[in-house]
Amino acid sequence: MERHEAPRESRLLAEDLEHVLRIFSALAEATRLRIALGLLEGEESVGRLAQRLQLPQSTTSRHLAVLRGAGVVAARRQGIQVFYRLKSHVADLLIQAFAHAEHQRLGLPDHGA
Repeated sequence: MERHEAPRESRLLAEDLEHVLRIFSALAEATRLRIALGLLEGEESVGRLAQRLQLPQSTTSRHLAVLRGAGVVAARRQGIQVFYRLKSHVADLLIQAFAHAEHQRLGLPDHGA
């Protein structure tokens, strides 16, 4: 059986646990997950992202604020537009999660099995 290096309980800080919980909670909502997946392709303005996902811009902005608060996305302003990008560690997490889901769907064994 493959073993993973887990942080020792004594090394885990309550602050770190809270941050991980905020990330997973933010991504657990379907619209926010769709937005995060839309940002896997790269930086996008709020308006363009809303258009691509067929969401009202106000809804997109509200969900992006939650994702930003959770540390999932970063924003930069250019003139009157705000551009968002997925933070790289979160992009890696999403890619791994979807690879795992595909693995499960296809009934494939774990890599270490």
